[in-house]
Amino acid sequence: MPHEAAIDTTVLQRANVPLTPDRVAATLLARRLSLLQSIFDNEICVLISRRLAHEYSQQLRVQKNEAVRAFIELVTRADGAHVIFNWLKQWSGRDRERARRCRYPAEDDHVLRTAIRGEPTVIYTEEERMLKVDACIYRQFRVHIKQP
Repeated sequence: MPHEAAIDTTVLQRANVPLTPDRVAATLLARRLSLLQSIFDNEICVLISRRLAHEYSQQLRVQKNEAVRAFIELVTRADGAHVIFNWLKQWSGRDRERARRCRYPAEDDHVLRTAIRGEPTVIYTEEERMLKVDACIYRQFRVHIKQP
């Protein structure tokens, strides 16, 4: 069964480069592309929300390679294959306070709200401020924060 994960826009932005042989071999880009391939291979089910989809459309207006283009198509098409629409509606002041105590960045609350499902999930990101708070966020919300 695939695990469920929200993909932070930073991963997609950094994967959104023309794919030349020298770039594809670069370790970080290879890890980003491998993450996207895991989604296409149904090893990861993408958690998406309107807010996160809107951020993708704003930040990735031009897709520079087929992997990012295919990801955007996957999360925006109606059939929902490999995709779960999710949004924690009951986001209370207490939830915000727990996230801030963990030092989770407030501007990324929409990514966290997309990832919270009651069962363990993952946020894939390359943002250091988010990665540093993995253990605390997992204790509070059962969401791991990992690099691709």
